[in-house]
Amino acid sequence: MSFIRFLILPILLMVLSCHAQAQSLEAYLAAAQANNPALLENERLSAIAGLEVDMAKAAYQMPEISTTGNFLYAPVIRGVGYDNSITNGALYSAQLNLNQPLFTRPQVEAQAKNSLINQEAYRQNTALSQHELARQVSEQYIRTWQNLERIADTQHLLGLLAEQEQVVRVFAENAILSQSDVLFFTIEKENQQLALQDFQIAYRQGLAALNLLCGLVDTTYVELQQPEIQLKADTAGLSNFLKSYQLDSLLAESRQELSELKYRPQASAFANTGLNAIMLKDIYKKFGFSLGLNFSMPLYDGHQRGLARQQMQLSQQASHGQREFQSKQIEQQRLMARQQIKLLDAKIKTVQRQLSDYETLLKFYRERIARGELSVNDYMNTIKSFATAQADFTALKTSRLLLINEYNYWNW
Repeated sequence: MSFIRFLILPILLMVLSCHAQAQSLEAYLAAAQANNPALLENERLSAIAGLEVDMAKAAYQMPEISTTGNFLYAPVIRGVGYDNSITNGALYSAQLNLNQPLFTRPQVEAQAKNSLINQEAYRQNTALSQHELARQVSEQYIRTWQNLERIADTQHLLGLLAEQEQVVRVFAENAILSQSDVLFFTIEKENQQLALQDFQIAYRQGLAALNLLCGLVDTTYVELQQPEIQLKADTAGLSNFLKSYQLDSLLAESRQELSELKYRPQASAFANTGLNAIMLKDIYKKFGFSLGLNFSMPLYDGHQRGLARQQMQLSQQASHGQREFQSKQIEQQRLMARQQIKLLDAKIKTVQRQLSDYETLLKFYRERIARGELSVNDYMNTIKSFATAQADFTALKTSRLLLINEYNYWNW
């Protein structure tokens, strides 16, 4: 039995350490990217766009081969029926046909160009989806981590209250302080315990929302590591958000190029072989073949070509205007985030000094209570002010991380 315990104990310790291991933001980001169906869908669409080139080559460069068969019998009964000069009375036809487009290199090249732009557009959509998902996951992670910090702050406060409560109880038992002072500590502890439970519930809910966002099916309790998010280097006016407008412009030009090809001369060669007869007599002699060329060229289409060009130009102008507006919006978002981060940094330093002063003051007050020189009410007021400062500090740290996440989102 002792040998079994010797084996089981290390295993239990390993399991408990695994469950207690903190999870990082990077781990959740990786899970979100791996499980996001939108990213997989964009990859499939990009592959589909790549097949358009093969389809264009098959349509414009490869011969089309088909078989046809016809049987027609048009009798004239008592002088009533179709005119024989039209129907010949009957038709017996079975043929193998071939049609080969000619001079189609421009069509294939234009389709290949359009396909490449489409693939790049899908890759851009994938990058945008990944970037937006990273922003959402980071934001949810930061907000969930904030509740974990609140839990730690409240537990620290409860520790201070419990420690001081013991001192007050001793003084109350010796009639130096009253039982109401002990009750005062007890009530404040209960208030903080209720707050702790609220933060624990909020943290659990935040973890569940984070797992849902990342596509994870997991209800295990984990502690989140402090997010390490740094300001990214300024992109100096370059933005991946604006690439979409460039691709839209290229796609419009590519579609116009494909449309223009309809007005080029079209040529194809054809050939067929097989049976073609109107009478059963000597039908075995009616096997043969034919070949030839087809040519066509549009001459007038009601000015559709010019109207299509105007549409493309107007679309380009609208896209350019939207791009300029979006560029200004992006720059403004970055400036606002940087400005707010700078203001928060100054405020965080002030609150840090304030917390340090509160720690010193509380230590001094605990010594005075131990000597019976300070009222419990004064100590509790200081504790509450300290708790407020702690909450402010946690909120400021969270706001700073959220602003950095926001800045990095626009600075892309």
